[in-house]
Amino acid sequence: MSCYLCKSDQYSQRAGSVRDNSNIDILECSDCGLVYLSSLNHIQDGHYEESGMHGDEVPDIDNWLKETEFDDNRRFEFIKAKITNKTILDFGCGIGGFLDKSKQSADKVAGIELEIALQTSFKKRGLNVFLNLSAAKENNQKYDIITAFHVVEHLQDPKSILKDLSELLAGGGEMIIEVPNSDDALLTLYENSDFQKFTYWSQHLFLFNAKTMAELIKQVGLKINWIKHVQRYPLSNHLHWLAKGKPGGHKKWNFLNNSQLDQEYEYQLAAIGKTDTIIVGISK
Repeated sequence: MSCYLCKSDQYSQRAGSVRDNSNIDILECSDCGLVYLSSLNHIQDGHYEESGMHGDEVPDIDNWLKETEFDDNRRFEFIKAKITNKTILDFGCGIGGFLDKSKQSADKVAGIELEIALQTSFKKRGLNVFLNLSAAKENNQKYDIITAFHVVEHLQDPKSILKDLSELLAGGGEMIIEVPNSDDALLTLYENSDFQKFTYWSQHLFLFNAKTMAELIKQVGLKINWIKHVQRYPLSNHLHWLAKGKPGGHKKWNFLNNSQLDQEYEYQLAAIGKTDTIIVGISK
């Protein structure tokens, strides 16, 4: 399988394994550095629409909202000033917790979410969520801000989707994309074998770092305004992985959590491009 970005056939196989599909390898392009799965054939038509990301059953709605609360708050606080009295579209909005919060500030909010089973919850909560990008286009609404949080890595053809999304931007609008960082410190600095067997997932088809994300945006013909490195999980989580080889350290070892310490740790990881998350601001 050739590289999606640069079409090179040269790659190395990354250490670790795909946690839910042992038949898939994790490849890294030797030329541009894109990380990708050796096969995308497991993502069939209707996969996301029919809750394929969750396996056999859709998670409980209330629990799902609780699980996303921290990230929903983080994202809302990060762009609150940008969306005040603006129109906002959240692509791949999941359960919609970010949209719930954005209603406080934005003039109008909408989402796009393929998963059909979530529509009942959206309607109960008064959220306008389109079932697909085509439906959003037919609405003839332009948006000041379009967000996509941990969505692009799920797309089989992210270039075409980003191009289509950009057509929904209002003049002077901005698209804000958040993705997992393929250069995550636990993967490439500490080289933690337990994490390497845990984090790769069959639903994450591509993993980007700052360089490959910039190349993706360039190929779409869009402009990068800024790139920000964010560390979602604190030092306590990393120490727990290194000591115990298991997730959940930010909860089990929460006595180590300290906002000043965590900010400094994020700053140091950001300086070498090793945070677990990247956020990018894009315009036409």
